[in-house]
Amino acid sequence: MTPQEMADFVDGFGSDHVKVHFDTGNIMMYQYPEHWIRILGSRIQNVHLKEFTKKGTDTSLESFRPLLDGTTNWPAVMQAFTEVDYRGYLTFEYFHPYEHYPEALVFQTSDSLDRLLGRKTYVPS
Repeated sequence: MTPQEMADFVDGFGSDHVKVHFDTGNIMMYQYPEHWIRILGSRIQNVHLKEFTKKGTDTSLESFRPLLDGTTNWPAVMQAFTEVDYRGYLTFEYFHPYEHYPEALVFQTSDSLDRLLGRKTYVPS
């Protein structure tokens, strides 16, 4: 399915109540989220932020990574959300808690979200 086919599918219902739950990680298996976001635009109801890596040939659950530890072009994704004036929810998902000190992933995810949302930036010393 292409992003335009998804837009046409949603539009085909002729209802403002039919929207898309968009998942950045799942779409990375096939295409790039920033392309889909621009085409789906206001059809996106909520967003599932998930990281994916296209490094290697493994397409198992190991391809889903902690936020910022994959190949998603997050600046382009966040810019696309800005362009379509997305104002809905952002949730996240991860598959692989750290074997030791699993709570560290919560802090890493919080830090990553702060960076994606522009709440924290790196300033070299």
